[in-house]
Amino acid sequence: MMKMIDYTGKLNNHEEYINVIKKIEDKCKYIEIVVIDGRKSNKFIDEFSDDILSVKKVSEWWGTLTKSVNNLYRIKATKEIFTYLRKYETFCKYYEYGSTKESFRRGDYSEVTDFGLDDIAFYDENNNCLLCTTTHEGYILINETL
Repeated sequence: MMKMIDYTGKLNNHEEYINVIKKIEDKCKYIEIVVIDGRKSNKFIDEFSDDILSVKKVSEWWGTLTKSVNNLYRIKATKEIFTYLRKYETFCKYYEYGSTKESFRRGDYSEVTDFGLDDIAFYDENNNCLLCTTTHEGYILINETL
């Protein structure tokens, strides 16, 4: 099993985000998105509904456990999806205490971006996770091979 590395706070700007998207694109076979907060879908899911491979109800996924049940969508990775993903600023932002003026006041904090709050993960043909997020908390893990 491949090791996942904590990448929290390392995709806080668009350029870093795009570099990682480029690394993942050719290796990714499918994407999983968990739509949280009781919603059935989101704009991304609606946009790529023809590429949905499966949907299941979950309360646990890549390191996250909730009391609520959420929809996990498995979607076939396509060039169109990665073109679409490039439009986002980044998945999420995370700032450690002391890294910004705001962090001195608030401590560690995450910031929602135009991607929204839903969690996303990318997998290769061997079902190895390439990258996963706990978006609303600002957490990102990335495969050591990237």
